[in-house]
Amino acid sequence: MGLFNRLFGKKSQGAPPEHVSESVATMEQYLRGIIAHYGDARFQGDAQAREVLSVYSFGGITALALQHQMSPPLAHAVCLTLLTKFFGFDQADAANKAEAVITATPDRTSHLYGIVHRGADGFIHWQQHSDDGAAKDFAEIMAHFQKAKN
Repeated sequence: MGLFNRLFGKKSQGAPPEHVSESVATMEQYLRGIIAHYGDARFQGDAQAREVLSVYSFGGITALALQHQMSPPLAHAVCLTLLTKFFGFDQADAANKAEAVITATPDRTSHLYGIVHRGADGFIHWQQHSDDGAAKDFAEIMAHFQKAKN
């Protein structure tokens, strides 16, 4: 069963709602580490990096949701909270972005699929090793995008 089906194919798991705030805090710590590695000033001036990191982060959200057995609405709440509070997207844009990554996660033909799944792997690696492996992976993705621009 795929990552998407494990998260969104089941009925509510009964995880308590406080997992939303705990998961948001964990994701913020994880994302701050990636941004610090990438370069805060460089990240702040790069709208594409913000967009890509928001997609990459959904992989981590999915991993956390599975680990905490969160229901889809709770995982969606984590996603929307990060998109609005951490990334600074307005609510309508955040809702559209959340729908896009939810739709892309099981769709191997989506241009977002690889980024989401690399994000899940990077997040799990970060949890297990507490190193900058995910940050290096994100920087590699961004280098690919920069190379494609030129």
